Amino acid sequence: MLCFNILYQARWALSGDETLQDVGSRTGINYFSDFEEYLTILETGLRRRKKSVFNIIKEWDEKIFPNSESSLVKGKKKDEGSGLKKAMDLLEADSEEEDNQIEGQGGNGEDALT
Repeated sequence: MLCFNILYQARWALSGDETLQDVGSRTGINYFSDFEEYLTILETGLRRRKKSVFNIIKEWDEKIFPNSESSLVKGKKKDEGSGLKKAMDLLEADSEEEDNQIEGQGGNGEDALT
């Protein structure tokens, strides 16, 4: 389900809408309806064992979960730790936000992550 959410959020991130909601306030894109359609296509393709859908899942697995042993479809496994190490190196190099720069954050910072 995570992959489907990423697809849903990627479309919003590239749109002109400021917030992610069922229907975009600027664009009128029905994100929720599109999400359900994408999900139906992918679930149907997996159930019917369609090669094109398996290739999509393999590609996502390689990019999003490069070191995972589990997958809906079996694909090649990358070098141990390479994805995690790269992500941690990038995180370490990233700058930190000041508390007063984070909008809508509650006292414990949880709102900024949702």
